Amino acid sequence: MIARIFFLCAQESSRALLAASLLQAQEAMSWEAWCTPSRDEWGNSLVEQVLKEQSIPLLSPDRVIQPAFGMHWDEGVVLCSGAAAT
Repeated sequence: MIARIFFLCAQESSRALLAASLLQAQEAMSWEAWCTPSRDEWGNSLVEQVLKEQSIPLLSPDRVIQPAFGMHWDEGVVLCSGAAAT
C-alpha cells in the first residue's frame, strides 16, 4: 500500500517543496509526496537549483496543492508553524 504524505509550510515558503521532492525521489516508492504551494519565488529558485545539482527531480506540479476539506493523506508534516518570525 502506498502512503500519501502531505508537507505543509504555514509561512508559504519553499520548505515544503524541498521536503516533498526529496521524499519522492527515494528509491523505495512506498509513498506519494504532496505539498502546499510557495509564494517565495527566490526560495523556489534555490530549491530547483539544489535539486538539479543533485540530479533530483522537482516534485510534479500536480502534487503541489492547497489543501481543502474532503482531501485525505495518511501523514502530515508541518515544516514551519508560523509561530516564529524568520
